[in-house]
Amino acid sequence: MRKNKNIILFTVILAILALILLLRSSKSTIKADFAVEDVSAITKIFMTDKKNNSVTLKKVDEKNWLLNDKYPARMDGMEIILETISKLQVREPVSKAGRNNVIKWLASKSVKVEIYEIVYRIDLFKKIRLFPHEKLTKVYYVGDETQDNQGTFMLIEGSDEPFIVLVPGFRGYVSPQYSALESDWRRRTIFETKIGEIKSVRLDYPNTPEASFEICRNEKNFSLKLLRTNSFVADFDTMKVIQYMSSFANLGIEAFMDKMDKHAIDTITSKTPIAILTVTDITGKCQKLKAFMKPADFGSVDDVSNKPLTVDRDRFYGLINDDKDFALIQYFVFNSVLQPVSIFRKDVDKKTKE
Repeated sequence: MRKNKNIILFTVILAILALILLLRSSKSTIKADFAVEDVSAITKIFMTDKKNNSVTLKKVDEKNWLLNDKYPARMDGMEIILETISKLQVREPVSKAGRNNVIKWLASKSVKVEIYEIVYRIDLFKKIRLFPHEKLTKVYYVGDETQDNQGTFMLIEGSDEPFIVLVPGFRGYVSPQYSALESDWRRRTIFETKIGEIKSVRLDYPNTPEASFEICRNEKNFSLKLLRTNSFVADFDTMKVIQYMSSFANLGIEAFMDKMDKHAIDTITSKTPIAILTVTDITGKCQKLKAFMKPADFGSVDDVSNKPLTVDRDRFYGLINDDKDFALIQYFVFNSVLQPVSIFRKDVDKKTKE
């Protein structure tokens, strides 16, 4: 009996020693585990670059993330980065000849990435999970693309071995997806109100007030008012009004112009807007767009006359979010809602020619 106890004790000691050796050896091995297998457990992503730009993306729920605790984050961008994080794979270690140079590049130009997840203090076979808490699980540095543009240099914190990392099936490099610029992550939708949620739409044309109008929801239908005379239109095309009011479910900007010179912005916005569009929902919340002409890019010419253009025909500027943000907007996106009141007139029957 005593002999059996000694054998058991000796076996336990050997197991403990083996575990200690295993842990020590794992610390000395090259760290190259960049991917997160279950991105649904990610609660926060923090990124910062060498120019002191930083973003913190916090998960609100499965369909919403918050940017820097103040803006809704772009969900298309979140979907891309989460997919990237889940599929990162090492292509190869950086060669010994290039290792020192890559480490220097990473030290001067990389984006530091911190990933936080919900983990469990007790996690038995991923079935018995107790005491969940948020934990920093990965920290790595994302550098430039490789010379063949098919990989990205990355380094896990705590390791001195950089790797070339890629996403299988994706031709290109992933560094642009790890942007630390706030403007790259902000949701670019201005209007996202469905027709059933709209109380009124008002469109002012300061330079052509006869084209200005307001559409209001009544109990069962809509009313159309001319703003110049403050009078209602008795006979208008109801279907055209419904089609117009259905256009505000998803209208967004092309880009935030937060890097534009403030003096240039002040010069543009000091002029009379070409249009002021206000959408009010049934809760009383208003979203407003003030549209301004955008000067044509230097050297732009008319395709037909070949004469120089003074005004951009494809884009305009806008003040949004209570005039706090200056944005670049495409006419193509907003043409359907920047229309004069005349579009709601009933079509005049035309004689068809045989």
